[in-house]
Amino acid sequence: MTSLQQTIAGLVEARSDKIVATLSDLVRFPSVVKSNPKEAGPGERDCQLYLQKRLEKLGFTTDLWDPDGPALYAKYEGRPGANKGRTFEGRPNLGGTLAGIGGGRSIMLTGHIDVVPPGAIDHWATDPFDPVLKEGFLHGRGTVDMKGGVACMLMAVEILKELKVPLSGDIVFTTVVDEEIGGMGSLAMVDRGFKADAGIMTEPTGNKIAPLCHGILWGKIIIDGIGGHAELTPNAWYSSGPVDAVQLCRQMLDGIDILNRRWMFDPRKNHPLMDLPNQIIVTQMSAGEHPSSMAGRAEIIIDAQYLPSEKDEFGLGGKVKREIEEHVRHVCQADPYLRAHPARVEWILDADCAEIPADSSFIGIFQNAVETADLDPVLSGFGAHSDIGLPTGLGNTPTVNFGPGDPALSHQPNERVSVRDLIDCTKAIALAIEEWCR
Repeated sequence: MTSLQQTIAGLVEARSDKIVATLSDLVRFPSVVKSNPKEAGPGERDCQLYLQKRLEKLGFTTDLWDPDGPALYAKYEGRPGANKGRTFEGRPNLGGTLAGIGGGRSIMLTGHIDVVPPGAIDHWATDPFDPVLKEGFLHGRGTVDMKGGVACMLMAVEILKELKVPLSGDIVFTTVVDEEIGGMGSLAMVDRGFKADAGIMTEPTGNKIAPLCHGILWGKIIIDGIGGHAELTPNAWYSSGPVDAVQLCRQMLDGIDILNRRWMFDPRKNHPLMDLPNQIIVTQMSAGEHPSSMAGRAEIIIDAQYLPSEKDEFGLGGKVKREIEEHVRHVCQADPYLRAHPARVEWILDADCAEIPADSSFIGIFQNAVETADLDPVLSGFGAHSDIGLPTGLGNTPTVNFGPGDPALSHQPNERVSVRDLIDCTKAIALAIEEWCR
């Protein structure tokens, strides 16, 4: 470790209280994203205004703007990040640039400040928006996903500025909204022109470098039965009914299990950096109209994963959609009723994915920085979706995931991140910026 690296690492340790205080400030903003964007409160804007003031104090030139959702959708329809119906009035994105002295490589630090709703408050031991430091962990909604990472990337820059570390390359800093509902905030950020020679997205990875994330498909499998009295002897079910949509659901769920078992051993569905093969996960179900009536209709909501190698010509999951649709048709062929009245799939969301080559120059430098921070430099896959595909693909900014906290705690009640993780993440990012942008 050089003397400068030692100085950077030492100051990060000395500023641990400020790192925690910064994250606490961010958590106090209830920046909850909503399915209906018009129901969003002021929390997203207030959080961005706070960050803007911190950036401007450091010398950043900033840009705070409400994206034009309909215009973006019209421009990028059918492409990654373009989601119909998203609006952003009063829900701004924030971008800023801190100019280097010139001649060096630039870096983009990026993350989202929107969080999912906290859910049932009685499942929380603390107020989700009143951060509590307890036994080395900061508790609160967004501490892991992903205000913890945003706090780290901000503090990494502040510490480099405090030390007056000379950097040749620019630092680009962006925080977006709407990530938790499809990623249109990141699309707006890239469309605005924010880019760099490399990027770090501080999604929670347990402080492991993740140059790969999954693509995600949300779909609705709709099954139409025939309603009827649940307690009376039915007519021949194949003629006038009733036909129990719940029973048909069981057959469809069995069919999904079969496809998942097939994917376990399919090399196209596995990646050496991923812990698990691609899966189709049933996340929601609804069926039935009345307690004494057989269900006349059922819906199964699925969350399906795909890898960058499976992307279609638009950079999305069209090939995997068709694979799932074909399997649903095969399941229907096994049942006389479904053969005549097949289930159908409606697609709700297609969130893209990306992979940065492990031998890229930035990966090597970032691994050096992580190792200098006494962290494991071994690469890992990010099993969930993140927005790295948008700056990587559309913005020509090869971007990796790296952030504090156990990703399994994302979206859970009693979400919490360790102070040690925050310190180590801040240290690794600061060291990476110094080496990459020098």
